Amino acid sequence: MKKIISIMLICLMALSLVSCGKKQEDEGDIAAIKKAGVIRIGMECDYAPFNWMATSATDTSEKIQSGGYADGYDVYFSRLVAEALGVKVEVVKLEWEGLTLALEAGTIDLIIAGMSPTPERQVTVDFTDPYYIGDKCIIVRKDSKYATAKSLEDFSGALITHQHNNAFGELIDQIPGVTNDDRYDNTPRMVVAVESGEVDGFVDEVSVGMSVVNSNPDLMYVTFEKGKGFTVDESDAVNAIGCRKGSDLVDFINKEVLAKISEEERLKLMEKAVLTQPNS
Repeated sequence: MKKIISIMLICLMALSLVSCGKKQEDEGDIAAIKKAGVIRIGMECDYAPFNWMATSATDTSEKIQSGGYADGYDVYFSRLVAEALGVKVEVVKLEWEGLTLALEAGTIDLIIAGMSPTPERQVTVDFTDPYYIGDKCIIVRKDSKYATAKSLEDFSGALITHQHNNAFGELIDQIPGVTNDDRYDNTPRMVVAVESGEVDGFVDEVSVGMSVVNSNPDLMYVTFEKGKGFTVDESDAVNAIGCRKGSDLVDFINKEVLAKISEEERLKLMEKAVLTQPNS
């Protein structure tokens, strides 16, 4: 009899643990974030106008977990998500290659960092609808022979770089006779490389090109007419918010945040970020 009772107790305990685990799983990320009262957003804080690090607080900045403040287009959207959830924002400053790992490990709740939902990233990350759609350009020196380029063919023989481990490397391969370089891990280092002549240019978003030129008057960005520039896959043409696999935040952000912001409003936010970035 005692053996039967013991077995029954063990079974009840097991059922209880399964029930608790199922309940926690059912609660999802939204419930956990609301309970904590804060949402942790991962970004580089070094990719203006999407995000940058500020030394002092402003009306549009948010505190960084490790100290200082973050500002920019990504911070604007971080606030919108936090407001919809009724919680505060905490920015977590990370290197680009550490963002998806931090999301998987649970040390951040979202990636809002100008990230494109490439097929490779979709293996480990669920993405929302786009929060920004932008054209691509090549940033060069104003006195460069490539400053008057009208097509990709005009960059033949050039040494063109991109941020390490992002999708722009595949775009560079579309340039005939190009040398594709990926030694740099952030935008400021690529800017210095172009200014010093280490490379002839780097590929990025037009919004980033505008931001770079505002801060570095000796540089310019080159865009192309339709049919003369990059052929961009849809997943590379947009930026989306990264969530954990299976997260209930995806539908929530799509419906409660992104669906309520018009394209015109998004463009105004990007223009604001470009104009208010440091040294603009």
